[in-house]
Amino acid sequence: MPKVSAIIPTHNRAEFLRSAITSVLNQTFQNFEIVIVDDASKDHTREVIANFNDTRIRVVYNQVSKGDAGANRDGGGQEC
Repeated sequence: MPKVSAIIPTHNRAEFLRSAITSVLNQTFQNFEIVIVDDASKDHTREVIANFNDTRIRVVYNQVSKGDAGANRDGGGQEC
């Protein structure tokens, strides 16, 4: 079990997502997981995520946008 969970909520921000993920992966502390909560993005967010091949990355896809608070609170979407 990872010691730290970095949660990255996103909605149509694919252009910033790559750098956010890379920033976490480049930390010197490595006992972490990244949980990305995609809040029903319509851009190329899924493609950006798919370019990372790291077992510490988990993704939750919300089928319907839950807004800022909903994406951060429950992550009740479909995990992939």
